[in-house]
Amino acid sequence: MLRYCPMLTEVVHGAYTMLRSCRALELAMADFYEELALLHQEQMEMVRLWKKTAREEMNHAAQFTLLLDTMSDQISEIRADTLTLEKIRLAIATTRDSFHQHPPTVREALVAAIAFEEAMSCFHADQIAAFDSPRPRTLFKAMMAADNDHVGALRSVLAKSP
Repeated sequence: MLRYCPMLTEVVHGAYTMLRSCRALELAMADFYEELALLHQEQMEMVRLWKKTAREEMNHAAQFTLLLDTMSDQISEIRADTLTLEKIRLAIATTRDSFHQHPPTVREALVAAIAFEEAMSCFHADQIAAFDSPRPRTLFKAMMAADNDHVGALRSVLAKSP
């Protein structure tokens, strides 16, 4: 017979809330990159980079959805502050809206994107949660590697831009 355990319920609820916040952050970044693709539509190389990076962010959001649906009960400890995640998400949305009103140069957009990616790198699930099994850890290590790849791509383009 299962007994009610308030501590376990609190951890599962916290994990669910944290995963939802992480997914919202990834979706905000995808929207940010989609906006940049529209703003730089005359520069096909940048459109391709922005769209590719937006798809990667959507893939990350889908991975958080998978975790929400199947693995949130495998988190044994939360090491993240969802308020901080929300502040970053709001900063991304505010910057996207500001860029919509006052389109940035490619260089300005790249600098902002890299700054957001660096801020988000501290909030990967393998760093902000302890898991009961290795499966989620493996998933998030793959996500982290993909993030490093697209941050590297953004930095490479920035290094070439005037």
